[in-house]
Amino acid sequence: MGDWQGYIDTSLIGSGFMHSAAIVGLSDGSYWAYGGQFVPQPEELKHILKALKDPNLARQSGVHIGGEKFIVYRAEPGLLYFKKGAAGGTIATSVQTAVIGVFGDPKVHTAASNDQAKATAQSQYPAVNPPDCNSTVEGIAAYLKQSQY
Repeated sequence: MGDWQGYIDTSLIGSGFMHSAAIVGLSDGSYWAYGGQFVPQPEELKHILKALKDPNLARQSGVHIGGEKFIVYRAEPGLLYFKKGAAGGTIATSVQTAVIGVFGDPKVHTAASNDQAKATAQSQYPAVNPPDCNSTVEGIAAYLKQSQY
């Protein structure tokens, strides 16, 4: 199971259902592997790990990833769904890890005046059906859990 970057490159980002992903250690917030532009920074990660244990905290404060604040719209222990405009993502835990996937561009708002920015973002970050991101992240977390990771 040593090729953690392979999970990012092939199974997460490589799925086409997200453009950024990370696998981090639950015990210490260490980065096992990551890729893409929207990866939680160390301080953001500390909050995310607390929010994964406390759904009320997650719903009240949301999560920050790559400097962007997302609203958490589904929070259960070990599972968060978040969004900002047409962007969003999923965080799911296994025994030892949190698996994080982000889709869309959280910097683009949905106002009609941003048509050019939206067109640029769509070419950089193709549209994704959120349930595809959710099921992919949750599937990798379940596989890692089954493997005692």
